[in-house]
Amino acid sequence: MRKQIKAILIIIPILIAIGVTLTFVLPLFKQPPTGSKGVVRVYVNSTIAQSISTEIDQYEQDIMNQGYTVQVINWSNSDVNVLRSDLINASIRPEGLEGAVIVGDLPAAYLQYWDNPWSKWRKYPCDLFLTDLDGQWVDNDPTDELFDAHNNGTGDIYPEIWLGRICPESLNNLNHLTAYRNYFTRNHAYRTGQLTRPHSQLVYIDDDWSAWTSEWLGDMTAYTNITCISTNAVTTATDYKSRLTHTYEFVHVFVHSWPYEHMFGPGGYGTEGKVNCSDILSINTKSLFYNLYACSAANFSNTNNMGNQYLFSNNTLAVVGSTKEGGMTMNSYFYTPLSQGKIFGEALKLWWWNPLHGPSDPISVGMVLLGDPLLTI
Repeated sequence: MRKQIKAILIIIPILIAIGVTLTFVLPLFKQPPTGSKGVVRVYVNSTIAQSISTEIDQYEQDIMNQGYTVQVINWSNSDVNVLRSDLINASIRPEGLEGAVIVGDLPAAYLQYWDNPWSKWRKYPCDLFLTDLDGQWVDNDPTDELFDAHNNGTGDIYPEIWLGRICPESLNNLNHLTAYRNYFTRNHAYRTGQLTRPHSQLVYIDDDWSAWTSEWLGDMTAYTNITCISTNAVTTATDYKSRLTHTYEFVHVFVHSWPYEHMFGPGGYGTEGKVNCSDILSINTKSLFYNLYACSAANFSNTNNMGNQYLFSNNTLAVVGSTKEGGMTMNSYFYTPLSQGKIFGEALKLWWWNPLHGPSDPISVGMVLLGDPLLTI
């Protein structure tokens, strides 16, 4: 009996010590909430990871608060094929993969196409490469590192996951670390109800698309409070810039563009003025979200591209646009999921799955999401 009592007296302090240890240690391992919505991988460029660790920690917690399991990965490999392989491997694990967020200057796949008006080959980044995980991407000339074709492979050409990019490093007119920190600060403010806008949308349709105004408006299914500007005499660069100071939640603009400027007026010559990255930087833009039907404006590989200039100026949280000629058509397949409370990444993924345009449509294939894909309107 004495031996049993002695053993109990020894075991009790050990159990107490273990309990105290677990009390302090377990919180260090962030646990997914019960009934997780799935896994999200956040890839952070290892060269900036330490500098923005506070912001990434908060962002990780914000995503967990949405109900997701989060895996933050410091990434340094510059080969986009390795990044895609990592996403594929994550997607086939038992827990699966919902989507990914890329923070920092990490690799992208490039495709090429023949630009008929200019009779030349052009290349553009294509994030569909990182989201269609069972399709096949064909590079006929490996020396140029440009993909030439996309087919079903072992599955199909549609995305299995969603993805967003948060990277200001193509902009040479602002401090990059400050831009990261400011972005994640306002992202958290929006998520916690400190950054708000009236539930409203500006639809700005320049001359060459104004004849189809009623069709465009019929696809804007996320908002009932819509201000539409489509009168040819009104849609000018000056007027557009003035409206960017109004407090809409979402702006959808149709305008001829290059990566670094919008060109208002018919034909894409800028006869009614131009809006460039410096304009966006200097204007106190108020809107939180943008959809740019503006050729190449979201080509994040170009210095001072419009997409990233919108994203890292003032209040913006997400920008949808194309890295090449084209833009989003049949917009209801994107806006209706948003109206149902789905996140931006999922809404764009569902838009891709509309077979009437989808990844096989050359106008669509350059579509990307700049910013946090886990936000909702």
